[in-house]
Amino acid sequence: MAASDIFGKAAAQTYTQYRATLRFKNLIVGGIPSDKSVIEGWIRSRMDLGDAAISELVEQTVTERGVLTPDEAIEAVMQSELAPSVNGFKRDDNGQLCIEGRIVKAALKEWMNSAYPGTKFPGKTKIEGLRKGLMRYAAEAVRVDDMLIGLGVKEPTTIEERIKHVMTPQGPRSSINRVEVVEQPEVTFTISVRDDFIPEDAWARIWSVGEAIGLGSDRGRSDGQFELTEWQRL
Repeated sequence: MAASDIFGKAAAQTYTQYRATLRFKNLIVGGIPSDKSVIEGWIRSRMDLGDAAISELVEQTVTERGVLTPDEAIEAVMQSELAPSVNGFKRDDNGQLCIEGRIVKAALKEWMNSAYPGTKFPGKTKIEGLRKGLMRYAAEAVRVDDMLIGLGVKEPTTIEERIKHVMTPQGPRSSINRVEVVEQPEVTFTISVRDDFIPEDAWARIWSVGEAIGLGSDRGRSDGQFELTEWQRL
């Protein structure tokens, strides 16, 4: 049961749906900590390639425990304090790599704030008494309907090692960050807008800004830039 079942037309809200399709120019980077199986697979591949850091961990463990099978070596690396981590994508029930709808919603708000900072934006006069800016009002009135948005593949194109620079109380430090990336995927999702308050020219500016900023992790490297290939009112 919902509010509309209890209150009828008095509870009705009008939402307009839009379908968006994005094609990534280069790659999209995952930012979700991966599960154990993904990390194990990465360790196995690095062992096969003779990765020096992984081999050192294994040799250290062999010295302590004796001869290990490949599976035991992987488990030993996983248990090490220096065990690698991999950030990546969520997977749906079919094993397809996905981005979350909440990530797209956060990106939309970022693009809206960049396109229309402050409290003035096209379409604001449609909402009587509204004092908020576009980003704050969109948090309430714009939603991404899809919880998971498929990337069309079950495995990442590759796992990249990237140097990450951070500032700590002890000063600047560098570490290796491992991330799943998918090259040039295409994604489609549905956006619902209450009262269809954003005019077409405003959407044009928002999407233009979004194409430049990108979607996903590591956008500071210009990763995640895309082209909007479809925008259709349903």
